[in-house]
Parts: sequence; C-alpha cells; structure tokens
Amino acid sequence: MRNAWRGLSAESPAGLRELIETIPDEAWRDDPVIAAAFGASYRTARGDRSRSALAYFEAALATLPADDPDAVIVRLQSAAALRTLGRLDDADDALDLAAEQAQAASAPGIEWRVTVRAMAALQRGMVQLHRGRYSDAAPLLAFADGLGERHLSRAEHVECLGGRALIAIGAGELDDAAGFVGQARSIAEGTLLLRSPFAATALIAELMVAVERLDSDTAHRLEVEIAAAAEGSDWEPFGWIATARLHALERDFSGALELIRRAGESYRGWHPAGSGAALGELLRAAILIRHGQGDAAWQVLSELPSDARHDLCAGRYIAQLRLVNGDVEGASAALAECDALGEAHAARTLAEVQLLRAAIEAERGNPVESALWCDRSLHHMQRTGTRSPLVMVPPLMLRELMNQAAARRQSPEIATLVERIRSAVDARLTAAGDEGGMLAPLTSRETIVLDQLRQGKTVATIAQELFVSGNTMKTHLRNIYRKLGVGSRGEAVRKAQTLGLYVTPGSPRGHSASPEADALH
Repeated sequence: MRNAWRGLSAESPAGLRELIETIPDEAWRDDPVIAAAFGASYRTARGDRSRSALAYFEAALATLPADDPDAVIVRLQSAAALRTLGRLDDADDALDLAAEQAQAASAPGIEWRVTVRAMAALQRGMVQLHRGRYSDAAPLLAFADGLGERHLSRAEHVECLGGRALIAIGAGELDDAAGFVGQARSIAEGTLLLRSPFAATALIAELMVAVERLDSDTAHRLEVEIAAAAEGSDWEPFGWIATARLHALERDFSGALELIRRAGESYRGWHPAGSGAALGELLRAAILIRHGQGDAAWQVLSELPSDARHDLCAGRYIAQLRLVNGDVEGASAALAECDALGEAHAARTLAEVQLLRAAIEAERGNPVESALWCDRSLHHMQRTGTRSPLVMVPPLMLRELMNQAAARRQSPEIATLVERIRSAVDARLTAAGDEGGMLAPLTSRETIVLDQLRQGKTVATIAQELFVSGNTMKTHLRNIYRKLGVGSRGEAVRKAQTLGLYVTPGSPRGHSASPEADALH
C-alpha cells in the first residue's frame, strides 16, 4: 500500500478505499501515509467529495515529522488538491513549503529526491498554466515530462502531457499538441484514466486542436469525453470555455454564452481566477461583436487585463470591432501593441493579427502591405492547419483578400488553401444572399445614415448634420452596401424595408427584433 498508493488513488480510487477498509483498524488508523492515501483517492471524486482529500492530508501532515520524507510527498499531494479546488495561491504556498521540507528531509536516496523534483515541477507547472503564464509553465512541465516514465505515476504523466499540449496550442504548434495528446492516450491505454480528471487537460487540448482545424466531428466526440472526465475538477470550467468556442463557431451562440456563464460562475470561487475566465470573456466579446452589440463588447474588452505576450490578445478583438464599425484607423491603433511585439507576439494569436492587418491595409488602399500581411497569415494557417483566423475578418473583406491572394504567385499548397477559403466564403455569402439576410450587422451610426438615406437626403447634407467628413460618409455608405449586399442607396433602403430593419436613429442594433429577422441575421 505504501509503495503503490499514488498510482492506485488515481486509477482506481474507489477500489483503493475498499482495499484500505479491509485492513484491520489497528494496522492503519494511526498511519499517516495510509490516511493520506485514503485522502488522495478523493482527489478524483466528483463534486464536493473532492474536498475530503484536504482533511486527510492535513491530518496526515499534523502527525508526520516535518523532516520525514513521507511528509514531503503528502505535502505535494495537498498542493495538487488545493489546485483542484481553485486555491492557486494556497497551492503555491504548499509547494514552497514542500521544497523547504525536501531540503531538510532525511531522504532515503537520490531516486527519492528526483521523484520529488518531478512531482513538484508538475504541480508548479499546472498552477502556472491555470494562471496563464505559459512561458513559466513550459520548462517546468517539460522537466517533469522528461522524468515522467520513471518518477511520475501514470496518471501524473498523462496530466503532464496534457498540460504540455495546451502550451503547444498557445504557441500555435498544433502538430506538437496533437503529438503530446497521442502520447497521453498511449500511456492511458488499458486504464480508466481517460475518464478521470488526470486526462482532462489532454482531452481539452485535443478538442482545441479540432476546433482550430474546424474538425467538428472530432470536436463533438471530445465534448462528451471532456464532460465526463473533467466533471468536478479544476479543468471543468476551462473545458466549458473550450466547448463554448466550438458552439460559437457553429453559430449556437445561446449555447456558447450559457457555457461561458457557467465557467464564469465557477471561476469566481477561485483565488485568483484562472486564465480561463479571461478567455471566456474574450469569447463573449467576440459573440457580442457578431451580434452587433459593439458597446457591450467594448465594455467587456476594456476590462480585461493585458498579458505580456498577448496569449489572449484583446487587441485583436478591439480591432475587429472597430473594423466592423468602419473605423479603419481605430482598428489599426488597436493593433499597435501587437505590432510593437513583432515576432515576440504569441504565435497562436499572431496569425489573426496578421489577417486583420491585411484587411486594414486593404481598406487604406495599400495593396502591397495588405498582400504581405495576408500571405504571412496564410503561411501560418497552412503550416499549422488552423483556420480560426478566418473568423476575425468580415466575410466580404475576406473574400476580397482571397481574390487578391489568388491573383498573386503562390506555392501550390498556399494556392490550394486560398481556393478552399474562397469557395467557403462564396458559399456563405451566397447562402446569406439567398436568404435575403444581412451579411453583417449595422452599427448604430450606419443605422442613422440609412434612415437619412430613406428620407432622401443627399450625402453632403447627411455629412453636415452628423458633423463628419465626406470621406467618413463614403466609408459609412460602403459598409452599409457591403453588409446589405447591395450596390446603391435605393437598393439599400428597399432591402432594409424588406428585412424590417429599424431605420430610425433610436435603433440599437440595426435590424428587426422579430425572431424571423434574428434568424436571418
């Protein structure tokens, strides 16, 4: 029992508890290590029962001498339990104390010390991962992984590989992430680990890769697996966020927002909140932008903390919001910090920034710069297989960028990718046109301009009344025509009337509130 409890507590927690119960009371009731083993079996329990682990760990630590090697192992298990409950600061304190105890412990030998270092690196790395500090988590988890086969339990090694997969996704290396997931699945083969919280990181990473590559069949299969494995664990809210992104891409916005809400509620009990909370808010802002609720999206984005390498990168969503609203210069300014980071920018979000920059330069009338940014983004998408950058640019702008890319000399691989994107965008625009719907929501200012057009006012008169320049008015008109899929002011007014748009200055969203119009939108 003393030699095997770390593995048994993860792979067969209920069986471990039953086994301990078969031991005569006098043989274990006062044995702190067996008590810790009993507590460790609750780390994978569902719901509030997982809190029972801490009670057993605290009781064991109160009994064990501080310099006892077993006290260090139990302290590390306690740190893992604290992290599972979202108590990240407390987990870090426990890890610091474990390090001090390891230095003073009358250790049984080198193997023990290496095992302790591997376990500590894993737990420290997972805490840093929850904090969103990928650059700090990466070397810790790589170190633990290198020692994993000999010094980590099978469950710990699976969790470590899943953490490395999430870091690889953050770096934009989807193939590497898939490789780590494959290793985790291989180690877990023949066990129940893939149904346990130890596999949650690997399963979430696998789903995120599938979403990046728009592989909905695989993503939906993993959605079910994650729901079972992550239930009641520290990775459950992060799994909800990853799944919400899948629902958002498939336009199930209500389902996505509900998952984001549940995750936010869960993270509110953390100290501090995990990085998944900010990721969820970014996704919520993106959904609000898609629905034309720019003010609400701006409020969300303006309250998000910044991160050094832009792993989250709220700037790209602010740029998207301003670009959709026709504010090209505002969109450019929103990417200023991204431009300053240059190649130090997080790779996963850099391709989206590059495609946005391509759209901005195209709108400015700078075709050479637009082509450079667009081709850089295309090469990233071709190398990694990600397609998520495509959703950052309005479809009409995206089609124009791809038409221009097709006219340039490209490698066969990039040319094939461009044709696939063009076909997908054309199909989407055709479907929207056939349904008679808008291709994008109107902003409140565009709604006012549309109402002025309906009243028969000239462009010059409208510009004067709105205190804007003639160039700004041309931008508003161009955006209105694009979003409605028309070519003239007369067609714009007629289509607005057909759709039941609110063409009055008080309209907040620029389309009818009826369910039929919402469905078309």
